[in-house]
This record gives sequence, structure tokens and C-alpha cells, in this order.
Amino acid sequence: MSDFQFVLIIIIAIAAVILLFTTVGKQLRVKFKGRADELMNKDASTPEGAKDYYNAAIMEKQEFYQKASQSFAEVSGRLDAAEKDLYQAQKDKNKILQQINSCLDSNDEDTAKQYAMRKVTLDEKIEVLKNTINELKAAKQQQQEIRDQAGKSLQELREEKERVVFQMEADEQIIDLHNSMDSLSINNESERMLEKVREGAKKKRQHAEGTKIAYDSSEQAMDIRLKKSERDRSAQNVLDEIKRQRGKS
Repeated sequence: MSDFQFVLIIIIAIAAVILLFTTVGKQLRVKFKGRADELMNKDASTPEGAKDYYNAAIMEKQEFYQKASQSFAEVSGRLDAAEKDLYQAQKDKNKILQQINSCLDSNDEDTAKQYAMRKVTLDEKIEVLKNTINELKAAKQQQQEIRDQAGKSLQELREEKERVVFQMEADEQIIDLHNSMDSLSINNESERMLEKVREGAKKKRQHAEGTKIAYDSSEQAMDIRLKKSERDRSAQNVLDEIKRQRGKS
């Protein structure tokens, strides 16, 4: 070990002691935990963060469901094997009974006794198998209930994920839309410029109307109207004279 590695180990050990056993370490742990909780809460309130947390929980339930399914399959296999062994043992027992009866018919009690001993062994085996089968049946039922409940819980969590994430995405879109509308109504530079244009157009119209009124009431306008009236009278006199001359002719 080099001197650098030794010094590094000492530094790490001191830091560990500070974090684990001192007041400062406790304060740091509380601070880090609070910061981690804050980040987790913030992350969990987004659709992406919610998906991650749901996926992690779904993975755990998926693993448990697989284990429950495997246990159910193992118990079912052992039960099938025990039932086959029981069936075979009962067949062997019936054969031995036939052999015992055959030996007794031929007065061969020694051989009959040997078969009887084998029957005793088979009877014990059959009794053990029956007890084992009853236990395996109960275990199989329990494992099936556990597996089915695990599958139901897994499916419910998947459906919950779909509902919650979909709702969060929809709510986020609504929030973004409202924020956009608020931004347009408050900060839209184009809207402010249009207001200035409208105000300028209104002032320009008022100025134009004021100018027209001022002109209509001015001496210059009155002179022009007077001259026009005089020309109209002169023209009418000319027209009347021409009509009079035409009447004489």
C-alpha cells in the first residue's frame, strides 16, 4: 500500500466518523435527507418522475409475482409426483394382496409372510404419501391465492400508473396553456404596440375633426363660400337672360 492510499483511507475513515457519530454529521445527514426528500417530491410531481417511480414499484411487484408463480409451479409439481407415487403404491399393494392370497391358497405361509411384510412397508408409504398430498394440496391452494393476489396487485398498479400519468400529463398541458395565455395577456409586446396605434389613431381623428371645424369657421372659408355664392348668382342671371332672349324670338 502506498503512502497516498494510506492517507486516503485515513481521510475516508475520519469523514465516516464525522458523519456517523458527531453533531455536525447528524446535522449534515438531516440536511441531506431533507434535500433528497425535496428533490424526490419535486421529481414525483412530474409525469416523467411519476413514470420512473411507478416502473420501479411495478418491477418489484413483477419480481414477487414471478417468485409466487415459481413457488406455485413447484408445489404443483410435487403434488403431481406424490399423487403418481400414491397411485403406483396402491397398485403394488393390490398385487401383493393377490400374491399373499395365492400363497395362502397353496399353503405357502412363509412366502405369504414375506409379502405381508412388503405390504406393511407399502401401507406406511401410502399413509405418508396421503399426508404429504394433503399438505401439498393446502400449500398449493395457499400459493395459488398468493400468486393470484400478486398478479391482481400488479395489474392494478399498472392500471393506476396509466391513469395517474395520463392525468398528470393532461394537467401539465392545461397549466402550460394557462401560463401561455397569462404570458400573452401580460407581456405581449405586440399587444402593447397595438394599443399605442389605436390611441394614436384616435388622437389623429380628433385632431382632423378639430382642424375641419376650425377651417369651416375661418374667414378664408367664409370668403370662398361667398365667392362661390356670387358666381352662382351670376351664372343664374346669365341663364335667365338667355331664356328671356329665346322667348322673344
